[in-house]
Amino acid sequence: MKINGVGIVSKKEVMSILTAAGKAAVKNGEITAEELASMYKLELVKKACSLGRYPETFQANYERIPDELKSKLTPDELAKLAEAFFECYGDGKAAME
Repeated sequence: MKINGVGIVSKKEVMSILTAAGKAAVKNGEITAEELASMYKLELVKKACSLGRYPETFQANYERIPDELKSKLTPDELAKLAEAFFECYGDGKAAME
């Protein structure tokens, strides 16, 4: 599979992030190849991001990244952006105290 910002990845590797139910959903066509690629890339971003082990915090900051950038940037670049948003929030909060 070709994944923007990642490159060519085998479908077997991409499928490795899924549960049995997820694999069945792909097989049944409930999850498209594009959705699967996005899910895989998101997992790579979580692994590269210091916030990745804090699901709610990570998601809140990752959602601030425009979708058009999510498709273009690498997982490392996206992780840095999510971390930068988190730091901006902390800096702003500290400035108000």
